[in-house]
Amino acid sequence: MRLKGRFRLSYANVIASVALFIALSGGTATAAKLVITGKNIKDNTVTSKDIKNYSLQAKDLKKGLLASAAAAPLNSAAFQASRDAGPAGVAPSQNYTPVASLSVAPGSYVVLAKVDMQSDQQDSSRCRLTAEAGLDESNRGLRANGTGEAHNLQLAHTFTQPGAIALLCRTSSGNWSASDTKILAIKVGSAQAQGVSG
Repeated sequence: MRLKGRFRLSYANVIASVALFIALSGGTATAAKLVITGKNIKDNTVTSKDIKNYSLQAKDLKKGLLASAAAAPLNSAAFQASRDAGPAGVAPSQNYTPVASLSVAPGSYVVLAKVDMQSDQQDSSRCRLTAEAGLDESNRGLRANGTGEAHNLQLAHTFTQPGAIALLCRTSSGNWSASDTKILAIKVGSAQAQGVSG
């Protein structure tokens, strides 16, 4: 049986056929050839997990970054003094009472210290961390029920000869005790102090 009429090739038929052919055979291949540049990526959206391991090169990184990672390590060390309890039952005074000390060799140090203080009455307490002329101070109110209040102090200092770091405290009116005292001195390459104004 013969179909009546003639088959006419139109522009729409050609375009539809080409589109169908591309979709069936080359759609994924076309997507794979898509080029994405920095203009297509929103700023601050690419993270470490989006980057293939070991794919970056030195030229992709900030100048000096790799050199600093390859630099010789600092001869750093840490020293600690620890005192679980004491002194105890110290009478109030305008003078500071030594709580803990740490002797150190010459060098630059970052020094951290903490102490818990208790008083037999509502009181104000003051602690001082010293390293030669270096000084940090802390003020804390104390409750009458003997609850410990922590003083945390810190400083950076360079010793040109063997020296000592000391933690000293006092109260204004009540008998006080100290516990959980620590001084930590971390030796670093150099220490510099700068004043800050605000």
